[in-house]
Amino acid sequence: MQFTWQFFKKFKDFAREHQLIRPEDTLLVAVSGGVDSVVLLDLLRWVQPEWNLRLKIIHLNHGIRGSEADRDEDFVRSLAERLQIDIILERRDVPAYQEEHGLGLEEAARDVRYQFYERILAKTGFKKVALGHQKNDEAETILGHILRGTGVRGLSGMPIKRGPFIRPLLWASREEILRFAKARHLNYREDTSNTDLGYMRNRIRHELFPYLEEHFNPEVTSHITQLGTIFSETESYLNAMAHESAKNCILLQNQSKIILDIEKFSEYFNIIRKYILREFLREMGVPDSYLTFEKYNALLSLAGGRRSGRKIAVSPEVTVLVDHAGLVIQKNQSIPHILLTVDPGKEYTLKEYGVMFRTQISADSQEFGRFTSDPAVEWVDWDLIRGKELSLRSWKEGDRFYPLGMNGSKKVSDFLIDEKIPLHERNRVLVLTANGEIVWICGYRLDNRFKVTKASEKGLQLMLNK
Repeated sequence: MQFTWQFFKKFKDFAREHQLIRPEDTLLVAVSGGVDSVVLLDLLRWVQPEWNLRLKIIHLNHGIRGSEADRDEDFVRSLAERLQIDIILERRDVPAYQEEHGLGLEEAARDVRYQFYERILAKTGFKKVALGHQKNDEAETILGHILRGTGVRGLSGMPIKRGPFIRPLLWASREEILRFAKARHLNYREDTSNTDLGYMRNRIRHELFPYLEEHFNPEVTSHITQLGTIFSETESYLNAMAHESAKNCILLQNQSKIILDIEKFSEYFNIIRKYILREFLREMGVPDSYLTFEKYNALLSLAGGRRSGRKIAVSPEVTVLVDHAGLVIQKNQSIPHILLTVDPGKEYTLKEYGVMFRTQISADSQEFGRFTSDPAVEWVDWDLIRGKELSLRSWKEGDRFYPLGMNGSKKVSDFLIDEKIPLHERNRVLVLTANGEIVWICGYRLDNRFKVTKASEKGLQLMLNK
């Protein structure tokens, strides 16, 4: 009895210390039927009256273990009925999800599980999901990460609290939980797949840890979980540092593109630069599975080389490239080439380019003869283009024009390079033509052949508004 009360007190103290459970919380309790989740449910029922908690059991049948999984489902349903706790059950075909997404079985099961949790949180309005992971799970996870290759985040193991997900048993060993279950006469299900040595986690649990305890250190589980705590704190610090540092590097940020100042980015230690990249790549929707040790080093090398035009495909959807003094993280968007006929006086909106183009004719020489410093507005001699077919189109290789203020012609591509127009902006540059001859590199430079002179009687105003 003394052990039972001590165990219960440790549970309450851990929940308070880490602010996992507050009075009047609403908790979804993930119950698989195994001893860990059954003990967690029992402990929560103990504190339920004192803390005025609302509990609801949730159970997911992964469709992996056939009739055994069905019996687990029946057990959890019966447990909920006996305890008079509401329950939500769901079945998913994890093997089908695994095949569809090209994942390992464990990874697929985890994805489906958390999709289930998120869906039920949204459906019920409950605030938290209580998970039954314990100290041995934590140590096995960390050691598994080490064997696969990992960074600081992997060494920190499973977080005690992440968003709505809490792990109130992460302090307790498997042996303590089994002893508590026995003392409380709790029934639970044994998952036979936990003995299948075809899974790496089971080999770590049944072969590697016993060997390490016998031949190296009987306290290896505790020491590894302590290591996890240290690295969890380190991870939190690095995330906070990177978040603050990232703000100093941003030149531009929108839904499809983030541009970092390479000079400022390069001032930070390598580890902070990697965390800055991770933060922004996540914002662009890049899964962590793409962010390998080799990928981070390649990205740092890319930034360090500062060779404009060099790029790395981080994922099928996102590319990182160097563009002058900027490190550009952008979603791969195909900008369609356009060609449209322009009628003077009309307005055209090009959503793909994020611009609006319009023209208007004026006979007021004081208006069209006035110098403008706005690159988005130009005047041309109306008589020089009257009767010609005006077209607005994407620029293309081989295009030439006669830049205002320069002698002779020049390739548009060379002009864009000389003007240091960023690579990531060049595919959005438009040109206005008259019978095929370029009148204006829209927003950048007028063609000398169509400029307004003292002899001009009418002017055509050209406007490109973002």
